[in-house]
Amino acid sequence: MKNTNNKLIILFTVFLTLSGSVFSQKRQPEIVSGKNGMIATAHPLASNAALEILKLGGNAVDAAVAAAFVIGVVEPDGSGLGGGGGILIYLSKEKKPVYINYYQRTSSQVDKLDFNNKTENKTVKAILVPGTVAGLITALENYGTLPLSKVIAPAIRHAEEGFPVDATLAGIILDNVEVLQKYSVTSSIYLPDGFPIMEGDILIQKDLARTLKIISEKGKDGFYSGEVAEKITNGIRSEGGIITLADFNNYEAIITDPTFGTYRGYQIVSAHEPQSGASIVEALNILENEDISTLGHYTTNSETLYLMAETFRRVYADRSAFIEDPRFGYVPVDELTSKEYANSRYEDIKNEKSVPKEYRKTKPGNPLNFIEPLDTVKEEIEKVLEQDGHTTHLSVIDKDGNVVSLTQTLGTFFGSGFTAAGVLMNNALMNFSFSSKINDVEPNKQPRSSIAPTIILQDNKPIIAIGSPGASRIIATVVQMIVNLIDFKMTAEEANFAPRFFCQKFDDYLYVESRIPQNIIDTLKLKGHNVQVLGDYDLFFGGAQLITVDSVTGIFYGSADPRRGGIALGY
Repeated sequence: MKNTNNKLIILFTVFLTLSGSVFSQKRQPEIVSGKNGMIATAHPLASNAALEILKLGGNAVDAAVAAAFVIGVVEPDGSGLGGGGGILIYLSKEKKPVYINYYQRTSSQVDKLDFNNKTENKTVKAILVPGTVAGLITALENYGTLPLSKVIAPAIRHAEEGFPVDATLAGIILDNVEVLQKYSVTSSIYLPDGFPIMEGDILIQKDLARTLKIISEKGKDGFYSGEVAEKITNGIRSEGGIITLADFNNYEAIITDPTFGTYRGYQIVSAHEPQSGASIVEALNILENEDISTLGHYTTNSETLYLMAETFRRVYADRSAFIEDPRFGYVPVDELTSKEYANSRYEDIKNEKSVPKEYRKTKPGNPLNFIEPLDTVKEEIEKVLEQDGHTTHLSVIDKDGNVVSLTQTLGTFFGSGFTAAGVLMNNALMNFSFSSKINDVEPNKQPRSSIAPTIILQDNKPIIAIGSPGASRIIATVVQMIVNLIDFKMTAEEANFAPRFFCQKFDDYLYVESRIPQNIIDTLKLKGHNVQVLGDYDLFFGGAQLITVDSVTGIFYGSADPRRGGIALGY
């Protein structure tokens, strides 16, 4: 009893410490540069795995896939084999980008009437068919140069031998005990003896290592059929879920064109729908109507922050009204990303046609004359779930100029909380809209997602690779960083360290980091915004992983978000 009490005291002390630091974590700025390669990920072990692959002669795709497998092991709260995502690849020889959509997909047997999005969103009933394994292997087989066995080896090593838990993961585990204790297998991994694992503890995942070895030997089939697939689907169904072995057998990643746009002469390349590249382009198009660099940075001029916040509100309203899986309905991407439509949304802001305090009344625009603005009623639960969403991003460039921007996710922190064959499963069903025809639940359908891996070109050459986790904040975070880089000529580190803010339709507040000056906050309040001040470097605002290229010298610069525990590595 004495030992138990001592551990409880330690845990309580750690909780008090972490609650004030993990979500406002900051490292010191540094210049990370390289000429042969650059990696930025949310965990040092993932960055080192990618660097190891580059030094073995692999290209950016090989390195990114290695890092993605590792990040699923060492950052299990955000992504993994049981999740999905998207990978944007720029191939220097072909001088063209390609997008691989490997987001999660519903079962062929799904029926939204069998799911309560308020009470079952973190259970097996929220699990969709995972796409991570299919997506990463599709990328490797089509655009990589090394065998899967070599690329996946670092992930196997870290799962089998274990790794020390850092402060970020320890804090997130402590904050999600309720999810982790729901299913016994998951609880045994993260809550051994009923207590959360702590910073410095070694996390070993033998079952996950075994599954990774099977994938290494058998490829995609090692996950989507046979022993692993049977264990996962049988486990899901035994707990009341609906995913079948046939659902696993039929999953395929989608190779497609990305979404394109321009911003002040730069070429913007981002994710294909139902992911949110179109929202990135739309937001930048609206902002292009104003000379922001002359107006001043949003930390020094309230007009800039006001313009950007109002832009985000409209972009999120349009996203909700029009973006869904394009296989299930027409998505007016060309119209939403047009300069003409952006100008109309800008005029709407200038004419002050909406009241800041009435965020939820923000109306979508009308990108096509024959499309009436949709009166899309969203359930209040969407606000909560999107705010809690969790993801990871990584960026890689190699010596030949091949670039990868990759974002993958489980949904919310630790997904559904259900584990089988060592694989923690997603809860992506909650990303559907349960009270709207757009993004409605249908069999074999992907939900809309905020992920937006992005690459920016100058004169057809990549100069920026960027992306972030953060659920609904992803769009706002990526756009702010692009503005910092292009309009205000910041370095990669300066752009990543700059204060952030967030505003959307489905919320009551304009969230700002505490480093936004008080006079800016006061002015925004006078304009009618409900401002909520968060930490100085708050995890709420994502964890961007950024690479820039000096167009003159060709030197790469990397920056890992100080809000997380990642690092950039170059050589």
